[in-house]
Amino acid sequence: MKFPFDLSANKIKIIDVGARAVPEGFHYEALVDSNACVVTAVEPDAKANKWLTNRAIDKIHNVAIGDGGVHEMHVCQLASCSSMLAPNKACLEFYSGMEFFYRVEKINTIKTYGFDVVFSDAHFDYLDIDVQGYELEVLRSGGRNIKNLLGIHIEVSFVEKYLGQPLFRDVDVFLAERDFTFHCFTGYGTRSPRGVKVDGSSVNGINQWLWADAFYFHRLDDDEFWGVSNRLVKLACIFHCVYKSYDFAVHALKRCDQLGGSVYCHEYVRYLQEMGVDVEEGEDSEWIMEGMIKKLSLI
Repeated sequence: MKFPFDLSANKIKIIDVGARAVPEGFHYEALVDSNACVVTAVEPDAKANKWLTNRAIDKIHNVAIGDGGVHEMHVCQLASCSSMLAPNKACLEFYSGMEFFYRVEKINTIKTYGFDVVFSDAHFDYLDIDVQGYELEVLRSGGRNIKNLLGIHIEVSFVEKYLGQPLFRDVDVFLAERDFTFHCFTGYGTRSPRGVKVDGSSVNGINQWLWADAFYFHRLDDDEFWGVSNRLVKLACIFHCVYKSYDFAVHALKRCDQLGGSVYCHEYVRYLQEMGVDVEEGEDSEWIMEGMIKKLSLI
């Protein structure tokens, strides 16, 4: 379902760090298809250029973002598992169908550059980052850029797949301290313990989450931040196109109308209803709440 407002004159500026090819394509594909964004890709592996140039990418930077030092890149058997951090063999061997993909084929010495160094005067709206456990180092090097972001889509881990990698709890605290609010997980990776197959496959699991993608947005009560023209419309577009969070898109447009005198919200709600999405404006209905209290209290 398309976003009903045209952003082609003021597109969402996406920075995709770790923009290696994945079979399912970009998770923000709907923004690309809607001509609502321009994408800057950052991927140190120049071999990915051929795939990236076939996508809707505005610029490609073959650099490694990090703390500015020289590090070892551990090139794994599955290229998308390659990382600045060494794979944690003990952790990987505990789970079925894991260790094989993370076997290191070679180690390359690589120079990293700070986020704010590479993009010293850029202004991005939306960060997509997947750098296999090295995410916090990228974020730490980008104070100026991070401060201007509307939202961040980031891979997080619940187990230490790489030695010393920050886990979800570390990333969550870091972003909360910088005025970002957690919104949702979008898919996850799971495995069973080693030696156990599910549905005949060692790469399936049932309930054990190992990693996931998470979306964060800049806290919505920051009037000074959101008072900048079009930021809330862009955020609403992201909620709508990428996450199908139509309720939060309504809220973002309502805040936009309150701060700037626009009339986006009513038109958007009408559009949703025409498309069969039952979302509307309205205050809490106390009789509904009273009914829930009775139900939950077994009265």
